[in-house]
Amino acid sequence: MAGFGGAIDMSGERRRRGTTVEAGMLVLGVVVGTGACNQSPGDGGVFNDGTDSSMGTSTIMGTSTGTVDDGTTAVGTHGTGTSTADSSQVDSTGVTFDVGGFDDLCGCGGYFIWIANAEEGTVSKIDVQTLAEVGRYITRPDGAGSPSRTSVSLTGDVAVANRYGGLVKFHADIGRCEESNGMPGIQTSSGPGDVLAWDVEECRAWYMDFPTSNQRPVAWAPPDDPMAVDCEDPPRQRLWTVGSTTLGLPGTGGMDGVTVWLVDGDDGSTLEQIDVPEFSGFQLGAYGGAVNGRGDLFFSTQGALTFGNNRLARVDIETLDVTIWMVPPEIAPYGITVDHEGRPWLSSMLGQSAVRFDPETETWDIVDGSFTSQAGLMEHPSGHMWIGTDVGAIEVDVETLELGNVFVPTGGGLVKGISVDREGFVWAVNQIAHRFDPATGVAVGTYNGLSSPYTYSDMTGWALLNAACVPEG
Repeated sequence: MAGFGGAIDMSGERRRRGTTVEAGMLVLGVVVGTGACNQSPGDGGVFNDGTDSSMGTSTIMGTSTGTVDDGTTAVGTHGTGTSTADSSQVDSTGVTFDVGGFDDLCGCGGYFIWIANAEEGTVSKIDVQTLAEVGRYITRPDGAGSPSRTSVSLTGDVAVANRYGGLVKFHADIGRCEESNGMPGIQTSSGPGDVLAWDVEECRAWYMDFPTSNQRPVAWAPPDDPMAVDCEDPPRQRLWTVGSTTLGLPGTGGMDGVTVWLVDGDDGSTLEQIDVPEFSGFQLGAYGGAVNGRGDLFFSTQGALTFGNNRLARVDIETLDVTIWMVPPEIAPYGITVDHEGRPWLSSMLGQSAVRFDPETETWDIVDGSFTSQAGLMEHPSGHMWIGTDVGAIEVDVETLELGNVFVPTGGGLVKGISVDREGFVWAVNQIAHRFDPATGVAVGTYNGLSSPYTYSDMTGWALLNAACVPEG
């Protein structure tokens, strides 16, 4: 049964599409999908950090140990997987993809994964191929910003939002870092044992304070012509961030609405400011954000605090018009992403498992499964959405919503962050960052040098590339 959720525009007038919808009423879309994390997941299998139960045997080989400058050993381990499949993988739907074959798409990012170390007040820059941490940076002048969301631009630079307020950008390419501290050469962090003082680090492009005590969403918008990005001469780019309009305790907001800022990626200056009083900024306010291919921002609430009264908002990047939809009462949002068709997805920490929303038809389609998710999610180029769960990560077909394989990291446990790198590998991050092949379940590496990691946004920039640079055919 197709259905339509009510939308609220900035004037507060309720809009209707195709049927009569009374205030507060939601008629859900088709509910499909089978399986759950603690059952046989559809026609797929369970991956246990390198064991593929459905596609033949696979093993982890070549484990090694890393060392950082302060002599600490076992900072990271990495390995190479061997399996019955070759580098041209076929996933469970029969879709063929070439691991390492995404360089023909637009953009220059995806070669690093940027993971926030919340309690430490830093962000880690990890090479996705070597699994070496090649930089660690303080994200706010006082070192107490509590960073939790990262977003990578199509040219590879990262923006980090601090829960307690403040937005910062770091260059991925050291060649673009500029002299600022008066010392010869460029001084920049080389890894976790080499975190430079705020006034010394020169790969920080800019930092901007914002008048908020609660700032979580951050998302780069694509440049005007993403397919023509010149990596040597990066185009002007913009990014979004959202904070509670009135102050609360650090990391929380007051009783009023939220404020959305569109920011100049070159210098951090505010280009546009949009107040959204209809979207509550109280407590955790706007919890996560993601963009579609046009660069429109979608952001949502955190479900546990407003269960049954959750909202999804969209800000049009050209008109700045805001539309707000009520989320189905079965869904308690946590993570958010946008697929290649421009449809927002929300993971759910209570009630049902996850939901896909079509903003054109205003139809909600709930993923049928018994898992819950206090985690992120991201679409893989094979056409599957990978969702972090309480026991690992599960794949969902983005069209049929059928459940597929489950990846369970060694030791099990909640996966907080999900990302995809440009070589087609999926990252599942809890206290350890796990990199695995989604077609075979082979774990191709882990990194365990993080400090209280808490990032489940667009850590590699793949979500932006996937939304803005959809290949033909």
